[in-house]
Amino acid sequence: MSWMQQLSQVYDHNQSQVGKFEERRKQRMTLLPVSHVMQSAQIEILITPEGEFSNAKVIEKENARTIVPATTASANRSNTSAPHYMHDKLAYVAGDYVKHGGAAKHEEHYNDYSRQMKEWAQSDQTSWKIQAIYSYISKGSVIEDLVNAKILPVDVSNMVFDKWPSREKGEKPDIYKVVTNGALSAFVRFDVMHESPDEPVVWEDSGLFDSFIRFLEKTNEQTKGYCYVTGNYTTLTTQHGSRIRNAGDMAKLISANDSSGYTYRGRFANPTEAVQIGYDVSQQAHHALRWLIQRQGTYVDSRYFVTFGLEQPEVPEPFESTAELFEEDIFSQSLQELGEQQVITEDLVAEELNKALQGMNHTLEKENLENIVVIALDAATKGRLAVVYYQHLKVDLFYKAILHWHTSCRWLQIYQEEETNKIKSYVGTPSTYRMAEAVYGSKADSRIKKELYTRLLPCIIEQKPIPKDIVQIIFNRVKNPFSFNNSNESWGSTLNIACALINKQYEREGYTVALQENNSSRDYLFGRLLGIAEVMERRILKERQDNRATNATRYFNAFSQHPARTWLVIRKQLTPYFERSGNSTGFYAMLLQKIEDRITVEKMTNEPLSPVFLLGYSSQIQDLYTKKEENKNDVIEA
Repeated sequence: MSWMQQLSQVYDHNQSQVGKFEERRKQRMTLLPVSHVMQSAQIEILITPEGEFSNAKVIEKENARTIVPATTASANRSNTSAPHYMHDKLAYVAGDYVKHGGAAKHEEHYNDYSRQMKEWAQSDQTSWKIQAIYSYISKGSVIEDLVNAKILPVDVSNMVFDKWPSREKGEKPDIYKVVTNGALSAFVRFDVMHESPDEPVVWEDSGLFDSFIRFLEKTNEQTKGYCYVTGNYTTLTTQHGSRIRNAGDMAKLISANDSSGYTYRGRFANPTEAVQIGYDVSQQAHHALRWLIQRQGTYVDSRYFVTFGLEQPEVPEPFESTAELFEEDIFSQSLQELGEQQVITEDLVAEELNKALQGMNHTLEKENLENIVVIALDAATKGRLAVVYYQHLKVDLFYKAILHWHTSCRWLQIYQEEETNKIKSYVGTPSTYRMAEAVYGSKADSRIKKELYTRLLPCIIEQKPIPKDIVQIIFNRVKNPFSFNNSNESWGSTLNIACALINKQYEREGYTVALQENNSSRDYLFGRLLGIAEVMERRILKERQDNRATNATRYFNAFSQHPARTWLVIRKQLTPYFERSGNSTGFYAMLLQKIEDRITVEKMTNEPLSPVFLLGYSSQIQDLYTKKEENKNDVIEA
């Protein structure tokens, strides 16, 4: 139950955020009060302080999120009658629901809802707003008022059109644009005319939140016992939160509702023998987890990932690329120019990354942040949610791990600036999203990609070695450049990401983007040979305005499988270029000869090349394309 303790602490540290809405991805979110749930409402009814209908409107999806007072039964209801308080579906709040076409089996829903509201309105924890709402709903005329307000259209029998008939002329009413299961399934929220402009709406009124919590504490009789999470003697609950990942998610982390199945049969007589959890800590932990996922989580398929600090929720996202980690644009014009002067920006970016992470670390330490938690959640079935990854770290270890990841899994990355569409480059780590696309392809099943995210987490968070099969998969993809034809994916970008992963796998070898001229590795030298052949032929073909593939590209896969034999073929096909181009290819011929001399007879074999060959290939190409002195050397005799 460690994760519940941590999440409960997050809730305690962020009490000031309860009920305050933020916006992300055009969705409003908040840390919910205890005993409240979040629902999307489709209809809003405004009533007078005297409890009379004033007007109503259909709510746009962007503003639909509504904080609703709820019991554990209503928060986990399925097919039984279990009303929320105050705001709920038409089947609960409308006394004339059946009269206007609603299902007869829902007839008791309104009675249950009305009885609950009466208890709250008559309790010592009530307010004039609750009394006004109860006074209105007790009239039992919600649907009739909505019909008169032109919100719900009816037929000649005064029955509500659950679905908008295709035969009807004119524009479809707004209510059908926001409901998914018919107009009669609409969720209704109430507001009372405000006495001042600063007065909050009913569903965001913190005074009403507290009022309901106190009311429920006095009236709701629940079992007491020792909570396994806090160790305190408190009110227990056996019903825990759902809708953790999104509004339609009914999967739960803790559940024991199957008394006749195999959930605990043969082990315990009742659910509380397995575990006892306090009502407050359960509510706080689930609300905090839901809030963190909405505000800073990421997901692939059904798997959700969230990283947070216990004292201060915002921390760097482990899956981001090096460029995304910076709050400021470190690739500004001045730094770009400086980087170009240094041929590569490797050291420059590493230095800036250090500064940025140390700055963030320092800021968080000032706020007494000590611990960071990383959680991944997934559901094997619709009803059961599992923690598939959990790590609790000290903040300094977390930042050390993030820094290590970005300085060990890096290679040249090329990206397009959104504002200017300019192509820019830097030496850093690609985002995990781009890695997944590069390893499995953009059209790969998302279930495979989510496993990659989970397998990379220990590499990022715990500094574990990268799985070899991941490197081998992307190596096999890159070895076949022609498989990228007729695809939106770029072979060059995939090659750079592959090099980053290979560099991580061989991090002890100390490979760099900058060409290592003294590196005598067989794989590295063969990669350099292919890189020189590629650059030389590409330049000549460009001068001839010939767009065909080079021999180096055509034989890329064969070269990696049988390097000695294939190199002889490529070398032979380069001969005409040397003969026709004369002095302009002298530099390349000299370079090829120098490298061939370093590959001894023992190394000039057909043993397949390891992924390191891509590092030599990439570094050699970058070196030839960026070195200015290469032009003047073009005239050197072979």
